[in-house]
Amino acid sequence: MEFTRRANTTAIGHGTFDHLESVIVALDRKYNVDPPADLFSTAHTYRHRVAELIEGPRTLKEARELYVCAAWLSEMLAWLAHCLGEPLAAEAWALDAFHHADQAGHDELCAWACDAMASVAIYHDQPARAVAAARRGVAKAPGRHPLAVHLRTQAARAHARLGDREACEEMFRQARDLHELLPARAPLRLALDTADLAPFAITGHATQAYLWLGDTEQGDFRRAKQHAQAAIDAQLALPARSRSPIREAMAHIDLAIAQAHLGEPEEAAALGQQALTTARRVDPVRRRAEDLHRVLNDRYRKLNAVRDLREAYRQNRPTK
Repeated sequence: MEFTRRANTTAIGHGTFDHLESVIVALDRKYNVDPPADLFSTAHTYRHRVAELIEGPRTLKEARELYVCAAWLSEMLAWLAHCLGEPLAAEAWALDAFHHADQAGHDELCAWACDAMASVAIYHDQPARAVAAARRGVAKAPGRHPLAVHLRTQAARAHARLGDREACEEMFRQARDLHELLPARAPLRLALDTADLAPFAITGHATQAYLWLGDTEQGDFRRAKQHAQAAIDAQLALPARSRSPIREAMAHIDLAIAQAHLGEPEEAAALGQQALTTARRVDPVRRRAEDLHRVLNDRYRKLNAVRDLREAYRQNRPTK
């Protein structure tokens, strides 16, 4: 009888998991709206509280639920650290998310953590690590899930960054084939629809891949331009609540980079400036704007439009 009583000993209060779920869902919904520093503070506080609950008296069943909550919070902290320009912290939180999700047997959440790892690695010039993270996520992602498509395109653009055209095209082929098999009704990520995840990955990630491959005959840049416009059109077609300001800004900047390579500097500078003045000030957007500024500055330094973009770039800093 005493053994049985101890197996049910817990300090988890009534309603604790309902409260944690509501916080995690709210953080996920506010990611594209609220300043990342504010969200980071809230997520960090709750992550520490979950760690305390894990260390305290709880049942085995409750421990698994707490590990899942910890993983979701750490995954959010990874993305927020990425937005704030802290790649080491972002990778550490993503790894923490993966390991807690893995302990809880939550494969989909493991895959979401790998998606964060891959993005952080790509934007901080570690494409080999991005390939490894994306492939690790592919092994965990549900077979017919938009995330499985997204992770394959993550690997594709990382291969492009490495200059491996064959591997890049193969991963995009797999992504497109899988996209055709996705169910009509996309699953939810917490409370958010994932229907737009795969279409944007196939267009937006392909844009960056062709920009990085960048052949001398400009065929890749023309393809990049087409994909960028498709990514923008797909975002604009979504309901306002489902649109991502970060994705839109990135697609506009990528389109501008393609235009710069195709001899359209004034159009590129204007589009880049528009993206910088309307986008949220997060580090990934600033880094892509830096790439655009570098291309334009190297080729068209004396144009007034390029000078205006340079000033907009200087004013754009991630919110810390």
